[in-house]
Amino acid sequence: MPHHFAKPSKPLKNTLPWKCGILTGIFSGFVLGFFLKAIEAYTDEKVYILLLNIDFVPWLPPTLPEYIEFVLHLVVSIVIGTFYIWWVQRSGHPMSKGILIGALSSLLYIPLSQLSTRVPDLYDGKAILYWLAGHLLFGLAIGVCGQVWQHTKKGELPFKYE
Repeated sequence: MPHHFAKPSKPLKNTLPWKCGILTGIFSGFVLGFFLKAIEAYTDEKVYILLLNIDFVPWLPPTLPEYIEFVLHLVVSIVIGTFYIWWVQRSGHPMSKGILIGALSSLLYIPLSQLSTRVPDLYDGKAILYWLAGHLLFGLAIGVCGQVWQHTKKGELPFKYE
């Protein structure tokens, strides 16, 4: 086929970020959740409990089944992923913006550690390092997704599914 008939492959520059944002949020949310769950299992630092903690939400019961708390975590991650994809579509630099989002979201340790007695203390150095590592990994996962989406044709997924 002559070149003038071929449609150029465009990055996702002008599409809504929903599909990519949802998938990015789910993937990066699972990466963070599984990482912190493994850290807690091996070290007994309550960083996974901190991630899923909902004690402070007045309209929710203080404890829910773990899978529901994890779904709530994924909802937050999807919101972050959708915002991230929207931001990267407009200004590029997916990896640096992903790591920035991971670093900024790690700051949630400060208020979250104050909202429950079931979570690590504000000054628990090990918990802070695990939390920071997990959120930098979260940011890296978001950045990888952003790079994949950036090199994908408009409206397509980077993999085939049937």
